[in-house]
Amino acid sequence: MHRLAIAPAALWLASLAPALALAQSTLDPFGQATSGDAACPVVTQRQLSPDEMRAEAHVRAERGTRCAMEGTCEPGGAYRRDPEINAQVIAAIGADKRFLDTAVWVETSRKWVTLRGCVRSRGQHNALVAFVRKQPRVERVFDELRKPTR
Repeated sequence: MHRLAIAPAALWLASLAPALALAQSTLDPFGQATSGDAACPVVTQRQLSPDEMRAEAHVRAERGTRCAMEGTCEPGGAYRRDPEINAQVIAAIGADKRFLDTAVWVETSRKWVTLRGCVRSRGQHNALVAFVRKQPRVERVFDELRKPTR
């Protein structure tokens, strides 16, 4: 049984080999949901060095093995649905008129969504975070939004 649980993690780790060969790379889906605040500094996705990629791949393989052995993640691992979750959250934020004057970027890692960028008011901030928390398959929201002090 343990061999079967480890196999998906080993296959996933092997699939990272081409990415590990690059000088800089990323792992998690990332994209801009809104661009209505031109004064907001552009958020860029963190680029990982080859050493950082290897370390992160090791951590992710351990997580995948553990959740497979415990039966707490779906086949394919905890990160499998991240691209579609990220795209769905970006589309939902972009379609909601309450957030048109924001500049928001979204990154997803194992169903955990990180919001970065700028909002115009505390009320808008609270509404955006609550909105994303309610999106299907989002397990946790990390709020790194810049909020006005007024």
